Amino acid sequence: MDEPLLSTDEAPPDSSWVPQTHSPRIIIGILFAIIFTTSFGGFLTGIPMMRLLEDIACHKYYNSLEGEEHKGFDEQIDEELCKGDQVQNQLNVLFAVLHFLGPIPGVLTTIPYGLLADRIGRRFVYFVSLAGLLLAGFFNFTIMFFWKELPLQLIWLSPLILFIGGGEAVIGMIFYAIGCDITTEANRANVFLFGACGGLAAELFAPSVASALMIRSPWIPLILGQCLIILGGSFAIFIPETVHLRISPTSGMLVKAPQSKRDLSPSGKIDRTSFYTTAKSKILDSLQQIRSATSVLHSLPIVLLLLTFVSAPFAKQSVDLSVRYISKRFAWKLREAGLLLSLRAFINIILLFAILPLLSKLLMEYFNFSSRRKDLFLSKISIVILGIGGVMIASPTIGMTITGLIVWTLGTGFPSLTRSLITTLVDKQHIARLYSMIAVCETLAALISGPMLNGLYSLGINKGGSWIGLPFYCLSVICALTAVCLWIFGWVSREKVKGVGRERGEMPYGDEYEEAQIGDFALVDTEFDDDHVERDPVNEV
Repeated sequence: MDEPLLSTDEAPPDSSWVPQTHSPRIIIGILFAIIFTTSFGGFLTGIPMMRLLEDIACHKYYNSLEGEEHKGFDEQIDEELCKGDQVQNQLNVLFAVLHFLGPIPGVLTTIPYGLLADRIGRRFVYFVSLAGLLLAGFFNFTIMFFWKELPLQLIWLSPLILFIGGGEAVIGMIFYAIGCDITTEANRANVFLFGACGGLAAELFAPSVASALMIRSPWIPLILGQCLIILGGSFAIFIPETVHLRISPTSGMLVKAPQSKRDLSPSGKIDRTSFYTTAKSKILDSLQQIRSATSVLHSLPIVLLLLTFVSAPFAKQSVDLSVRYISKRFAWKLREAGLLLSLRAFINIILLFAILPLLSKLLMEYFNFSSRRKDLFLSKISIVILGIGGVMIASPTIGMTITGLIVWTLGTGFPSLTRSLITTLVDKQHIARLYSMIAVCETLAALISGPMLNGLYSLGINKGGSWIGLPFYCLSVICALTAVCLWIFGWVSREKVKGVGRERGEMPYGDEYEEAQIGDFALVDTEFDDDHVERDPVNEV
């Protein structure tokens, strides 16, 4: 009995050709380095790629003209000439299609690659995903390098390459999986927050570095960014396969889990029959979960909050659009407008790590707000700030536009606050299906937000004048509709609490307020009576 227990507390033998650590702290440090380096590389390529695509579209347009306006492929074209309506409309179509096709590989492959990661390990799926991302990047480089011979629209095929590995969505899933493997439940949230810091730090510095390097050539940050992605991604070779590891309660190091808890056969090889059976079972389970997930739609408060998640993908799409908008409307170079992304990241860091925690503490300790009331209050403030920021970005002066961008960023904590709020409306057994519905809402919104905002931008360019800010007015309208949903949710909440108070002969307050809301909104498992007649306990409002 003692021998197996002792053996499980021993670190697994190092069979890799590179040294691998089994210290959770060191692995967390490596994950931070991967996230920071690859994110830095990704942000380093964003603005330069935008500028190269603009320059290529510009050359193709002026080459198609006749007479004095004609400019050959080999002639230099000033960036100011590329801000014309025809060139910008071509770019809008290009980005609209890319933004529509981009999320599709991740949506379709996350579940199968997640199953594969549980069966054969995290490392294999991670490196396949990294290879797919690099191949897609090299494909884009090829199209942009041979732009004289190849049509620019071929870049729309790059999302197809992301079916190899699933792209960023699968890599993010693998990082979360590894984080769960090497941490305990008590400090897991801190580890995820630490990882988010890596991405924010990269976003803070990379756009400024890219803007500086673009003075020489946009190809310099583009190539450097791709090299950093390769370098950062390769750090994973120092992380062992974690799918069958656990933290030893005695040593605190990662050790092999008992054989009974593994998914692989005793020989360490994949049982194909078992794998396909499991895959079929997972697919059927997913379909069943999709069906059961709709049970949350029986509650009006949950439906109202689910509708608010539509605004998040629109807000995300507005970031890149704001750079092109400022560049065209105020005749800024793209590398100059890209500096505003660093400003945005700086404001975002202050918001997430100072402003929101301070306001939360202030509301709960000094104004006796409950956790749910605090989240609702901050969500309302955030969505109003987003709406005001959208209107300010569309203003005709650069000072007001930059101020609007800062104001807009101060409201970007809205998705996290709303997610925290809606989670309190269901019990633990239904959180997974609730998050499934949130993912569905965000995915559908992501598919339409890119084409819609770029289409409105093209419409605004064609109409001219203040119409050019049309996509940001649209964002403000979406924020206003989201605010309406939040206020209706708050009104419904108060009415339900009053109803409970009238039944008790008094108004609930404090903890009773929380219980009154949870008791009225929470979902519980569907039960059956003695006659096997299904009873749906979800309260319809």
